[in-house]
Amino acid sequence: MSEKNILEIMGKKILLIVIFAGMLFNLAFSQQKFTVANLNYMLSPDNSYSEPGLSSNIQYLSGTINAPIVLNDKGTILTGFRGNYWTVNYSPSQIWPVNYYSLGLTLGYNYKFSDKKSFLFVLLPRLNSDLEHINSNALQLGFISTYSKRTSDKFLWKLGVYFNTEFFGPFVVPIFGLNWDIGKKLSLKGDLPIYAKLNYEASENFSTGLGYIALVSTYRLTGEFNDAYTSRFAIEPYLYVDVKLIKNLYLNGKAGYTMGRKYPVYAKDDKIDLQLSFIKFGDDREQLNYEIDEGTFIEFGISYKVDIAD
Repeated sequence: MSEKNILEIMGKKILLIVIFAGMLFNLAFSQQKFTVANLNYMLSPDNSYSEPGLSSNIQYLSGTINAPIVLNDKGTILTGFRGNYWTVNYSPSQIWPVNYYSLGLTLGYNYKFSDKKSFLFVLLPRLNSDLEHINSNALQLGFISTYSKRTSDKFLWKLGVYFNTEFFGPFVVPIFGLNWDIGKKLSLKGDLPIYAKLNYEASENFSTGLGYIALVSTYRLTGEFNDAYTSRFAIEPYLYVDVKLIKNLYLNGKAGYTMGRKYPVYAKDDKIDLQLSFIKFGDDREQLNYEIDEGTFIEFGISYKVDIAD
């Protein structure tokens, strides 16, 4: 790798770190427990592949910023920024890119029909690429829409759908969500099948529990790879802790396992007809790289949370 390429990669890493750090530490506005900003780092070491002797260390840096704008007692505009940097360091080295990036915006609207019923619609445009060359082929447009109803002080359910123009084709996920205060300290929250979390709040400053998240994303490979794409898929169950450091600032830790993990590479026009949740229709694609095995991961994060009145 040339000195110029090394400097470009380092520059991109530094830029993302500066952006995420700035998002986290320059926010102090307040408006229910709500995550204004977070910064997370994940490591999955010594991953094996279907090719004997091939291994990799995977790192993942992600950050978000959320800035709701309350219009009145019924309507709220939702704005935000999302970004992540994903790197796969192969040993021995492979022809595939090592670094992948995602930069996205959040723009939506939440309308409260009453204290018990609400409707949410959020647009999720983003750019997913190795950023070697930026073009319109790296753009995706998605949305999430849900209808929520609170049936009691302890239980809320919601129905909705998530859609995104992934590089493999249209991706649709029907959503059933819930927010259930099971007991004084125990709660269950989630948007199934995307994620769920069983939380035990031991004290005001410490909580722990079990969770899982299902990851599906695609990234464009530019330059010499002729706009091929790679998919990132995994179901990740994990244990976590959440510790309050000072007012509004929390330290998070996770340890988990990546089930069914796949990072396949496909040619640009090698697509499927539709993916509905985890079910693929018309999938006769030819994978161009080696299969990665399941593995463990650890994650650390810091988040800024505020209390917002219902």
